[in-house]
Amino acid sequence: MELGLFQKQTISLIMTHELRQAIHLLQYSTLDVRSYLEELALENPLLELKKTNQKDNHPKLINRKSDEKHKALENTPNVNGTLKEYVRQQLVDLSLTTRQKKRLAFLIESLNEDGYFPESLAFYCDWLECSEEELQEGIQILQSLEPAGVGAFSLAECLYLQVIRQGLDHPVTKAIILNDLEKLAARKWKELSKTYRVAMLDIQEIYDVIRTLQPRPGISFYTEPTVYIEPDVHFTLFNGEILVSTSSTIVPTIEVNNEYKELLQLDQQTRRYCNEKEQQIEWLLTSLKQREKTILQVAEVISYIQAPYFMSKQGQLQPMTLQMIATELDIHESTVSRATANKYAQTPRGLIELKSLFSARASAINESISNSSVKSLLKQMIEIENKEKPLSDQQIVELLKTNEGISLSRRVIAKYRDELGILSSVKRKRYDDHERIG
Repeated sequence: MELGLFQKQTISLIMTHELRQAIHLLQYSTLDVRSYLEELALENPLLELKKTNQKDNHPKLINRKSDEKHKALENTPNVNGTLKEYVRQQLVDLSLTTRQKKRLAFLIESLNEDGYFPESLAFYCDWLECSEEELQEGIQILQSLEPAGVGAFSLAECLYLQVIRQGLDHPVTKAIILNDLEKLAARKWKELSKTYRVAMLDIQEIYDVIRTLQPRPGISFYTEPTVYIEPDVHFTLFNGEILVSTSSTIVPTIEVNNEYKELLQLDQQTRRYCNEKEQQIEWLLTSLKQREKTILQVAEVISYIQAPYFMSKQGQLQPMTLQMIATELDIHESTVSRATANKYAQTPRGLIELKSLFSARASAINESISNSSVKSLLKQMIEIENKEKPLSDQQIVELLKTNEGISLSRRVIAKYRDELGILSSVKRKRYDDHERIG
């Protein structure tokens, strides 16, 4: 083994802080960029942010029906407050002993946000130091209150409480909910019809009733924080063309605070600090310009490929992948991915996530047909099918080939059906009065 000093020349890529910053900025949404700049302004005394004119010159091309629906939902007050408050208010009208009130107060506080008891009956008996019979008395009072199904220990009990409230507690219905709910959900109806000696139509009716019930009674009292979305890109239809622009008005204008700059020039140490902060601002401006340029270039290619989709309400998404855009712009696929990540576009068809506009070819044979278009056709075909004789995957394959000229395998259809959450033909079948036990 030879010891000594040797020279070796290697080439390696080092990711600088500036490069890392540029990559992060590209994948941020416009609102995230604004938040990032506001945080940076707290660290850099030379960085001054000036709000741009917030007036948006771009038309808000939104789905009016959908917008009015969401507006109505947002303006609907939750008059009952939380689930626990709502249940507690109902105790006022009941004639209860002091001991019952204490137990019910504890039980109400024990409910989770879905309206269930998260612990066992024995757990609550130990906590309240009471017998099971005494606890059951309090639970029955709680379960008699609104919303129906509150105070259950399991999904089966929750559904059964609602069935009782509706006066539909047939012995078979009760037995299936409490013992064979999984088989009913898996649509093993023939097995259930033989087990309970009822017609397939009866099993179907029980299934339909259960689908109208609320598995989470407390869900209507739970409100998630509203998330506001600002479009990062605008696709505007003008004189038969798609015009593309970015939402530059959302991001504040960056300037150097000259007053601070002059103050920091007093000695050598502060001058060095000032130069570093000024250099940071220059890099930031360069990164922001490059970000806007890249997003705009990617958006222009998207608008060209998806023009048929934007120009017509009946337009279908065209096959479009990250690789197609990367090849067109001579950039890496990861750059396209970052440029479209967390971004939304205001289009003639409403506010759309850029990622949702990507769709692969349905198959090598059908180069002009995207898998999104095939899924849309598949959904339409199943919506209008004869529910008593639903279409099998093979029949769908044949119909697509005959009517649309699209050649796909049965395996691909099954895959698309699963992705759409559509059941197989066996599980989609509906029964009429003639379907009896065989």
